[in-house]
Amino acid sequence: MATPETAQPAKRTIAWGWCIVGLIAGEAILLLLSNVGDLVANRLFGPNGAQTADGGIVGVSTLLAVIAGGYIAARKAGRFGLYQGCVVAIGFIAWGAAYQFFVEAGTVASSISSGSHTLVDLGPMNLGNVFTGDLLALFGGSVGGLLPGKR
Repeated sequence: MATPETAQPAKRTIAWGWCIVGLIAGEAILLLLSNVGDLVANRLFGPNGAQTADGGIVGVSTLLAVIAGGYIAARKAGRFGLYQGCVVAIGFIAWGAAYQFFVEAGTVASSISSGSHTLVDLGPMNLGNVFTGDLLALFGGSVGGLLPGKR
């Protein structure tokens, strides 16, 4: 007579704890890389060097930070690395959108509290930049998640 085997609990696909660790580590790496990049640009190109090279510094720093965060999450989770990297990238996207929202909300709130009844110029919203930035983050998270070789 066959005995029923005890069912092993299935591991979840996404290791949320390690994804949060990867996101926090990636954000710390982004802060470090962007600040060092600004210092180097100012040193090489004068006091306004970071302003002229800002897009490149932020873009490259973000890509490297998302790759590192995805790698950390995938390596520590030990499974489904691509998924861990994508979750870290989505965290970067959400964090960036929330930051932008609160900065612009603060600008509007200060305009309202000052009694000004004029429109607030928040600058242009270029959807091309939004999409390419998000795709860059997803690409970086995917690469970082695949680097450890965990399937």
